[in-house]
Amino acid sequence: MPRSASKKKKPARKGGASQLRPPLNPLRTGMPAQDSITGVKEMKRGGKVYRIIKTAEVDEYDQPPRKGRGSPR
Repeated sequence: MPRSASKKKKPARKGGASQLRPPLNPLRTGMPAQDSITGVKEMKRGGKVYRIIKTAEVDEYDQPPRKGRGSPR
């Protein structure tokens, strides 16, 4: 037997102010220095939007990158 047709469909969302992403706030706590930001990328996962900030900053405990990517055999 088919399901009841009385179920209401949700109206489609229209693009509006809720769809706009707020700009980066460089003065917010934890943000890197403005001149060290090399790029910004947005990624969508599970209905949420994440903003990935690429920087040139290196912490003192970080080790420098190795020359080769693979391990020697």
